[in-house]
Amino acid sequence: MEKLIFLDIDGVVNTLEISDKPFEERERQVHRERFYFDLCSPSDMRVSNKQAVMWLNKLCLDSGAKIVISSTWRAHMDVVETSLRNSGLFPEIEIIGATPRLQERRGVEILAWLDKHYPDEKPDYVILDDDSDMDGCMDHLVLCRVDHGLGYQEYYEAMKILKIEK
Repeated sequence: MEKLIFLDIDGVVNTLEISDKPFEERERQVHRERFYFDLCSPSDMRVSNKQAVMWLNKLCLDSGAKIVISSTWRAHMDVVETSLRNSGLFPEIEIIGATPRLQERRGVEILAWLDKHYPDEKPDYVILDDDSDMDGCMDHLVLCRVDHGLGYQEYYEAMKILKIEK
């Protein structure tokens, strides 16, 4: 049975990074007092939290899951994959689409995508998001902290939801 990850970007792999030194080769960082802050937008063609991208790589490789973008970034699908790849997403990990924009809560959009692509039997899936607007699919949600994103604890929770023993 296929496994899917519904991926939000902001708060999951794009989090506010802070440093006391400038981030190398990053144009859109803000310098305030003694600190440098970095948070990307789609036009940056990258996401800020490369550590979270590495956890996403591990989750996909360990579970065999494919990615469906459920983020507001899906309005820029032409740059989403490039942004993730530029930030370290492995080339063999598949991004197979994006949820529809229905002006509904995100859970409704995820269920609509599942109904369209899997009308009979739903695959195992996990939702990685920093928001809990998951009507009808809360038991598939791994809630990421907006300041931390995807890390070990979230990886572990996702593996349980995907029914993978590791």
